[in-house]
Amino acid sequence: MSLKADLLKAATPAPEYRIVLPQGWTEYRPDDLTEQELLRAAKIRLREAHRPDLAAELVGITKRAFAQMRRTDALAFYMGVPSDENGVLPLSITVSKRIAPDGLTLDTQVADLIRNHGAKPLNDDQVVIRWESSQTHTMGKERIATQTISYLTPIPGTARREALLFVGVVPHPIELDRHDTAVESYIYACDVIMSTFTWGSK
Repeated sequence: MSLKADLLKAATPAPEYRIVLPQGWTEYRPDDLTEQELLRAAKIRLREAHRPDLAAELVGITKRAFAQMRRTDALAFYMGVPSDENGVLPLSITVSKRIAPDGLTLDTQVADLIRNHGAKPLNDDQVVIRWESSQTHTMGKERIATQTISYLTPIPGTARREALLFVGVVPHPIELDRHDTAVESYIYACDVIMSTFTWGSK
């Protein structure tokens, strides 16, 4: 998939990039139209699953997610959609642009990520650095856990002052930990997707 430079809000446009998405995955813009379309499709699936009681909770979760994407100036997000042919990973990836303050570089932030958050290069080419974090959340009356996998890559031609930040989120039952086979498989899927990242158009 290629994210067009005109999606970027800062004065300096980023070059186009490519990532290879799994079958059934789509790139979305975090705008009002996408929010309404995804809500409509989800409500249909809930009715078909005989769970219309979850609709109100779903609306709240979706609105909070889109509000968060807008607060962080997200450019796009990637996720799978249900189909008869393939299942969907409980995984989404959001991309936003990061700019160092006061005309400085992002080197200080990257050094902190490496020193204090265990950030490491995703691949041998060291184009992308990767780190993880864990959180718990309340969803309705239940507590769930999430594994967040973040990837930062400097935008060419910006002297490391600007970067793209990709954030993958894997929700899972709170009784499972980071090393559960199912959770690890989703984290691995996120790494596989991001390992296909390259700058340039199709």
